Amino acid sequence: MTHHSPEPQVKEGNTAHPRVLPSQTEPAARGFVRFLGGPPGSHAYIGQQPWWTHLRVILALSAFFLSFGWMQKANCVRTGTSPDGPFVDWSGQPQYTSACYSDIVVLYNGRGLNEGIFPYAYSWQADGVTRYLEYPVITGLFQYLMAMLTRIVSSVWSALGLPPAADAALNLGVTAVFLGACWMAACAIIAMLAGNRKWDTLLMALSPLVIVHAFTNYDVLSILFAVAAIAAWAHCKPTGAGVLAGLGIAAKLWPIFLVGAIILLCLRARQWAAMAKLIAGTVLTWIAVNLPIYLLYPQAWGEFFRLNSTRGWEGSTIYAVIAHATGRSSWEGTTPSKAVVGAEQFNMITLMLLLAALVALTVVVLTARQAPRLGQITFLVVLAFMITNKVWSPQYSLWLVPLLVLALPRWRLVLSWAAVEAVYWYLRMWTFLPHKLAAPDWLVDSFTLIRLGLLVAMAVIVVRQIYGYSPDPVRAAHGGKDPLSGVARMSSGRIKE
Repeated sequence: MTHHSPEPQVKEGNTAHPRVLPSQTEPAARGFVRFLGGPPGSHAYIGQQPWWTHLRVILALSAFFLSFGWMQKANCVRTGTSPDGPFVDWSGQPQYTSACYSDIVVLYNGRGLNEGIFPYAYSWQADGVTRYLEYPVITGLFQYLMAMLTRIVSSVWSALGLPPAADAALNLGVTAVFLGACWMAACAIIAMLAGNRKWDTLLMALSPLVIVHAFTNYDVLSILFAVAAIAAWAHCKPTGAGVLAGLGIAAKLWPIFLVGAIILLCLRARQWAAMAKLIAGTVLTWIAVNLPIYLLYPQAWGEFFRLNSTRGWEGSTIYAVIAHATGRSSWEGTTPSKAVVGAEQFNMITLMLLLAALVALTVVVLTARQAPRLGQITFLVVLAFMITNKVWSPQYSLWLVPLLVLALPRWRLVLSWAAVEAVYWYLRMWTFLPHKLAAPDWLVDSFTLIRLGLLVAMAVIVVRQIYGYSPDPVRAAHGGKDPLSGVARMSSGRIKE
């Protein structure tokens, strides 16, 4: 007769649905938990630790991985000296060989930030075209603030007699401090939104993508606004969610799809008042942020839209794979005389594909027997945009990390995808090396398909969960409910702000 030991009975105050422990549910965590001393026993009283609470552990581990992110970029801030002063030494192309490349380093000198010029007042000539800062307003203002702080840090650095350091390197350090704080704040918000599955936030805090992309660009800023908007909605604050989403869209365009996801759920639930408040908050906030820059620097304000409408496919997209497979490497849309498909036609193709994906997602939301969870729809809609878009800069994948925590917290699957993305970053950087040293297209394209395949597989699982064909561990941990469903908690259609 086989004896089965009882499952640990985890207690946590008066919570109706106890906190889910990865040591009991996630094979990827069990081995590590055993290494630390084993899972909690049957009489464990979870959630009563006075100091090392789940939030402090998550933030500490997040800071630890962010330090790896800084070290990953460290080779790109080594300083050389010349009669003109210290400079960032990229001799030997370390930005590609060690994949430490960061737009933050390049933009500091390349967009007039080192001169203290307001970013949208600065212009330069490139290929006979007057160019301006190509970032949305919130991100541009953030860059300007970091540049101003860098000037102060540089003065203090020199006054203290510290070893020479290039201002561009100091700017990366200053920016990394603030971006790191934004990422940790986003982790704290996700831990709150995860409800009884708080430890799933480790998928965000310990993601390999943090190491390679936390400081590659300014995407973390928009991620913070996006997850804060989701939190506001989950707490039945549709106007606040709109305001935060509007700030996110003013930092990077992609949070507009989070608003779209919420609108779909509002349409299903017929929550017209909540939807109106959300849309009004989003639109008015975006206008309030953008209007002053538009009025003062209209051409600079439009540079983001101009550049995105004229550029061709980016090397991390499915379009690059198709172009390489068909031998149409000139299919870029950036040089109309050589391009197989012009920029306007290419824009129309990607728009039609995106609209088709959004229509399919709308059908899923409206035909599912039970209202899909907000985390599921936000992941699917942002992924639809990324797959169909002609630009998928590798750091964009960071957007999906917090959404996957909320949508599909399967540790082995999510961490495997993130590991592939981290390796993929090195391969993409190696494509910019001289021809004999560059990573071949077939290898990079293979990883493009692998990452895409993993994401599509996760999307399929999410859709199966929505239709009830696969178990949904998030609903199971919350009594069959969506922990982010602010609409469902609005009584009689009245919204408390």
